[in-house]
Amino acid sequence: MIPSFSIILENDILFCSDDKKYNAFEIILFTEKLLRSINPGNTWRLKKICLKHKKFGKERIIVEHIVTKAGQNLFFCSIGTFSVGSIESFKMLKDFSRQVQVQYAELDRLKFSAEEPTFKDVIQLITDYLKDKYLDPLEEEIIYEKTINNGKNAILYAGISTQGLPLVSQLFDISLLSYLDKTNENIELFSSDLSAKLATISMNTQIRVKTKIKEIHIEDTQSNEENNKKIILFGTINGYSVDFIATGNFYKVKAIFKQFKSKMALDSAFNEEFSGDLRPFKHLMWYLDEVVKEFD
Repeated sequence: MIPSFSIILENDILFCSDDKKYNAFEIILFTEKLLRSINPGNTWRLKKICLKHKKFGKERIIVEHIVTKAGQNLFFCSIGTFSVGSIESFKMLKDFSRQVQVQYAELDRLKFSAEEPTFKDVIQLITDYLKDKYLDPLEEEIIYEKTINNGKNAILYAGISTQGLPLVSQLFDISLLSYLDKTNENIELFSSDLSAKLATISMNTQIRVKTKIKEIHIEDTQSNEENNKKIILFGTINGYSVDFIATGNFYKVKAIFKQFKSKMALDSAFNEEFSGDLRPFKHLMWYLDEVVKEFD
């Protein structure tokens, strides 16, 4: 396992150790825009993105997400075939973040530092060192137990879309509208915008990275310890996109999501290509209403 590294500040990829993985790190850019739109308080921290390729199998982008003093989102990232629950991979990422900050203590000026001719050479030396240091620990790591969040299972959002167009969606946690009035119109607009942004992430992952995005893991720094972890799940049914945002025990949440997709896959609405008419899909809202009962 030879991981690749990246440093991303807001909308700029300042460093990428492997040009072949550049497009994969672009997923962070799309996710950052998503987080800004649904979490204006900037309390959510990106932790991990899970990908699945037909040929190469599963890859994970692990993230050290820092908000600088100026309020900028800074991401130290690494991509590799890390095991579920790997501790060594996050140790490596912490080491990466720490060593970069030793060299460049003023994180708010990192964009300007990246323009210096020596920047890439300095960071490359750090990543080469980390690859040697962690190669054996990563390969020999024994995972004794999977990380489980034991908080209350709750679904925050569910939606179905195609070609970036929301077909049906339901916002189950209106607290996400913290900066908007909780009117039916705002809820509908927020849900549609959220559905479109999730579809954009999914489509760009398939187009630019030639792989599928399966999960995004987020930590809420202002929630209590039991419910501070959130997960976004992506799925497809005959080309249609199915998305979940939930919190709780991730293994139970993913089991519910799998059942949810299996039930909907039997619906004849997914057997036809989308023609632009939303009416044949309106009844799918029933599935969204039913799935919330699993969490209740």
